[in-house]
Amino acid sequence: MRIALYISHPAQYLFFRNPIRLWKEHGHEIKIFIRTKDVLAQLMQYDNVTFENVMPHGRKPNVFDITKAFIYRTSKLFLKILIFKPDILLGTDASVAHIAFVLRKPCITTLEDDYNVIKRLALLTYPFTNTILTPECCNVGRWKHKKIGYNGLMKLSYLHPKRFTPDNNIATKYTGEQPYCLIRLSRLTAYHDMGIAGLPQPLIKKEIEICQKQGRKVFISAEGELNPDFEPYRLIINPSDMHHVLAGADLLVSDSQSMSVEASILGVPSIRFSDFSGRISVLEELEHNYHLTYGISTSDPERLLTLTGKILSVNNRKELYQERRNLLLANKIDVAPFITWFVENYPKSKNLMRSNPDIQYSVGKEPEHLAYQTKKTKDDFLSKSSDFTFHKYIDLLHILKHQGYTFRTFEEFCKGQNQGRFVILRHDIDARPYHALQCAEIEHNEGIRSSYYFRIVRNSNRPEIIQKIAALGHEIGYHYEEMSITKGDINKSIGLFEKNLAYFRQFYPIKTICMHGSPTSSFSNIDLWKHYDYRQSDIIGEPYFDIDFNNFMYLTDTGRCWDGQSVSVRDRVKGKIYDRFHSTNDMIEAALSGQLHDKIMITTHPQRWTDNQWKWVFEFVSQGFKNQIKRIVIKYKKTK
Repeated sequence: MRIALYISHPAQYLFFRNPIRLWKEHGHEIKIFIRTKDVLAQLMQYDNVTFENVMPHGRKPNVFDITKAFIYRTSKLFLKILIFKPDILLGTDASVAHIAFVLRKPCITTLEDDYNVIKRLALLTYPFTNTILTPECCNVGRWKHKKIGYNGLMKLSYLHPKRFTPDNNIATKYTGEQPYCLIRLSRLTAYHDMGIAGLPQPLIKKEIEICQKQGRKVFISAEGELNPDFEPYRLIINPSDMHHVLAGADLLVSDSQSMSVEASILGVPSIRFSDFSGRISVLEELEHNYHLTYGISTSDPERLLTLTGKILSVNNRKELYQERRNLLLANKIDVAPFITWFVENYPKSKNLMRSNPDIQYSVGKEPEHLAYQTKKTKDDFLSKSSDFTFHKYIDLLHILKHQGYTFRTFEEFCKGQNQGRFVILRHDIDARPYHALQCAEIEHNEGIRSSYYFRIVRNSNRPEIIQKIAALGHEIGYHYEEMSITKGDINKSIGLFEKNLAYFRQFYPIKTICMHGSPTSSFSNIDLWKHYDYRQSDIIGEPYFDIDFNNFMYLTDTGRCWDGQSVSVRDRVKGKIYDRFHSTNDMIEAALSGQLHDKIMITTHPQRWTDNQWKWVFEFVSQGFKNQIKRIVIKYKKTK
């Protein structure tokens, strides 16, 4: 995937920093454009992230300059994006949405500001973007149909405990050992900041006095110039160390909305003195649901001074705010892997979030034993969206679960568990049994039990793997092929069946069996039961006899596709044939739109599923060749 990303603020870069790294690891090509804004370029240079600055010079905070800058960067971005030919565009700025609209490319707008706060920007952006990806609490006005809300905060993408650990040694390099307070002054030069007031200088002086009386040093972080009286307090810092210093502060006093959110995530109390107070949903949630920050209107400066002294006088302040922070973290998702997944799988991810928002809670929680497979290299052309990969199989399982399906083994079905909405997962292990083990482990981690049918031949029969799959709680069955082995000798076939069944029963008390198709043999293994009743061998089920496929949807990956009836020699059932799904994505779409039946049997051949690119290519090519042979066999049989 080719991703074009425009970043216009340091907080936006920090939001995308971990997804950028993950996208690169997954083999995607990313082109990043920026404009000059505060420490944005410094942060990216420190991280060794390549970017192109389309606006190296700043602008003045007036309507004329803002409009001129918008036209300039849109025209410059358009040409560069046209040359890059991205598959998707990301960003907050209206220019990105306009360019995507003209080029007919999908665009995801990422932000956490409410419509009423950024009304002008929203009116320029929302009509042209495809998706507004934002925290659940944010209001997007009349564009709700474009909103995908997630249970998180943008700043969690880089400040979640899995992404950031405060280092007190870094903080003390700048602050010393004495407790300190931090004052943050923003420029308020954004288009939506026009007319907004922040901390005035007389109030800053009083704040410094209160903090010092409480035994705290004071540091001021400022985007622009400072009054000479405040220069001694200026925090001169490497921008990449800022969050370590913020995490160690006893209090943040600010007119910056972004840093107030960051402080809350780090468990540091903050007071916002701004005309935005009471107007931003993200901060309102942090204030009223978690009591981590406090908003004060610029018309009430005395309350700011009183609250500052009150917070600093609380003895167990750090423990109290860390408890509140822990509650916040427990209620929110890890945003970085969610954003990574959402973009990589767009627009499927958008449909998934609309139908089952709970899927956001499972993103990034892949089984640890698959870590070596899921990590992509630059040379690995397989993506998580490729079909017949374990990634895709996990997607299918998640969707079926979220659509209300339960899972049971064929043995459980034969014993009477046949009510409700369910799927029988059947796996025919024709070859490469270690693929079956990977599949069994995935299902085990998802809380799913399924049925695994092993052949007697060495390509399938690996006792150590059979035992491991049984130990995971799955059913083991016998994938019999005696008629093809004995070339149709009934008596030999019955004796051999009993012998082979006894062999497999040393690993599992087998109760169900399933015939192997043996497509190149002139003998059908299922014909054995014209002469012998398998129930005499204490077998309670054979799918081709004991399921009424007029009432079941039968889906099989025969031929490495889901509509392979034309290349299926014997994997056929008596009942309705469902061959309108070619790919696994087709099945997922059908599940989301309610087109699947309440009772389903899904048959897979695990050797066809892999996250290894070379095995995937081999299976793709070899199965294509096999399909051609099967077509010849089927055509020959029809002419006889």
